Amino acid sequence: MTLPARQRLTPLIALMALCLALPLRAEDRFFQPLPVVLSASRLPQPLQDTPGAVTVIDADLIAASGYRHLARLFRLVPGMQVAQERGHQQWVTYHGLGADYPNQMQVLVDGRSVYSPHYSGGANWSALPVTLADIERIEIVRGSNSASYGSNAFLGVVNIVTRHTAAETGSSLRTRIGSAGIADLEARTLVHAGVLGLRLSVQEQRDDGWPGLRDDQHLRRVGLRGDVDLGATDAIEFAAGYTEGRLGEGYPDTLFDGSGERDLEQRDHSVHIAWRHVPSADEEWSLSWYRNREHTTDAWRVDSQANCSPGAPGIGPLCARLLASPRLFGDVNNNRSSLRDNIALQHRFTAAEGLRVLWGSEWRYDRIESDFLFQDGRRPSQHEWRLFSNAEWRSAPSWLWNVGAMAEHLEHDRLRFAPRVFLNWQPRDDMTWRIGYSRAWRQPTLYERWANVRVSVDGLGVVNQRHTPNASLRPQQIDAWEIGYLGATPWGGLLDVRVFDERIRDYIRRTPIALTAPFERSATLQAFEGERPYLIHEVMGATQWANMPGTIRLTGLEYQLSLEPRAGTTLLFSHTLIDRRADAPAVRRSVAPHAATLTWLQDIGAWQSTLSLLRMGPLEAGTGYVPGLRHTVPAYTSLDWSLGRRLHAGSQVVDMRLTAINLLGDHQELAHKPLQAMPQHRGRTPNRTGRQVFLTVDLPF
Repeated sequence: MTLPARQRLTPLIALMALCLALPLRAEDRFFQPLPVVLSASRLPQPLQDTPGAVTVIDADLIAASGYRHLARLFRLVPGMQVAQERGHQQWVTYHGLGADYPNQMQVLVDGRSVYSPHYSGGANWSALPVTLADIERIEIVRGSNSASYGSNAFLGVVNIVTRHTAAETGSSLRTRIGSAGIADLEARTLVHAGVLGLRLSVQEQRDDGWPGLRDDQHLRRVGLRGDVDLGATDAIEFAAGYTEGRLGEGYPDTLFDGSGERDLEQRDHSVHIAWRHVPSADEEWSLSWYRNREHTTDAWRVDSQANCSPGAPGIGPLCARLLASPRLFGDVNNNRSSLRDNIALQHRFTAAEGLRVLWGSEWRYDRIESDFLFQDGRRPSQHEWRLFSNAEWRSAPSWLWNVGAMAEHLEHDRLRFAPRVFLNWQPRDDMTWRIGYSRAWRQPTLYERWANVRVSVDGLGVVNQRHTPNASLRPQQIDAWEIGYLGATPWGGLLDVRVFDERIRDYIRRTPIALTAPFERSATLQAFEGERPYLIHEVMGATQWANMPGTIRLTGLEYQLSLEPRAGTTLLFSHTLIDRRADAPAVRRSVAPHAATLTWLQDIGAWQSTLSLLRMGPLEAGTGYVPGLRHTVPAYTSLDWSLGRRLHAGSQVVDMRLTAINLLGDHQELAHKPLQAMPQHRGRTPNRTGRQVFLTVDLPF
């Protein structure tokens, strides 16, 4: 860590020393039992016993934020970097390194992976079949966790836990209306019949997106959860979800209409069934199966004369010939669909006094189909097999060991082993120190390994070999060390600190390539090629996903502090500092060096206010594979405010909440606009966020 970064740690060190020195008051409420979480080791553990740092966002904080999008909540988590380039696209990553598609975290809904093989390999935050009102809590494991969840848990895990039907009764109706065409409607109802509990949630969301962009959206979600109590030892849980949406995409002024304006349609559905057998409080068996299906319709036409100018730098001669020739068109059919099946068996038991053990196995099958993405006729698929185990051993009253490992085999790769070892020292009931090491892998997605994308124009044939496959692509590896502290403060709160050192090898990044052999081209196109500085495929960008040489090293500190200085007042503060080292400057700049959030929750009688301030450091995000073109996002500050009040009309309760997003005005969060890669459009202003204000009304009945 550089000297300036060390100097910034001085206030934190002083704060930790003060927390250790001052005695806790008897009335301090903090270390009432901390939340029991499942995501760190798959073992149910109180927060102070977990192997690594875990942040919990509970239902109360979700409601108090007033947000309508799940992804925006992660701005409150230390180490997370969340951004938008369009109104309906959420870019969520931990410690950056998102490049085009953030796919470094495992994302779960009640243990079902929504880390998708569908196109980019990340999570489609807009299409998750879960409403915010269904969520009991969100557990975020900040750090590598392949020992528990396999290769996708490369930098962390997000586990969205929905409410058990036994914890709710009644029905509710929620409506939301506001600026930018925001118009949402949501209905939830619960039914209890003997041993069966059912919850049905239906939601519709509409908005016009950001000014000047084709990014409007119309989404519909249907979610069903059921819980069947089969007696004292057995239970069945099942869930089904369906999402369909129409999303505005593209831009009006990209070269050849390479990313033309159009409407994208998506349809996703899932089913998840789990059986649990609990013969005693010290033992549990579980068996689960789920299936995810995703389908996207995304088609438009390219035009040989669209946005092509004879004066365009570099491609002017080619444009002049194209404009003098008959206009030619070609269809881009970027339709795609995917399938995932997953079966998992897990067994937890107490092996001896102070020793708990969990083991399990998992099989997964992924397949993706797309005539456009895989133009060699391939239908990429892969089988995955996993065997995992975690053990928690209290070797002494103050010492707790967590040891875990995952043996994983994926098609196209050898057996991989991901270990983790953590030691927690708990000198007091309200204090935990931890130190640990883990190794994790991230396997290439099917898209990264096998993408073979060509763009054709009638009369010209193939004009652009946009992506080429890379069958020799290796999984990227991370070795991570961390030291952590979790302890109560003298002001009714919690201090959670994580110091980390992460070393990444074989990082996978989309890179420009020189085609070693000419792809098939028509005679017309070959005639054009003799009169311009470089090929059309050089303008559009011939790329391949490849392993980067050298080591990426991320060293830094992140912490979160909660305080309750008086009744009705809660302060939440998070801060992240990262020293970034990488041979490739673009990779280094893809991680913001610092970020901080401050959230103030205040109850005043029947009113409740939530004010959130975010400061994000500069970073380079988006398409960074065009030589000589940088996508630097300057540091920015955003402010959100939500004000709610509960009203009573006889026995009827109505909750009203007014929420404002980006109160400080427009700012840029990403620079991924396709026209920025075109020479004639360089220097244009990238997409900028806008203010949004909306009113939410909840009517339980």
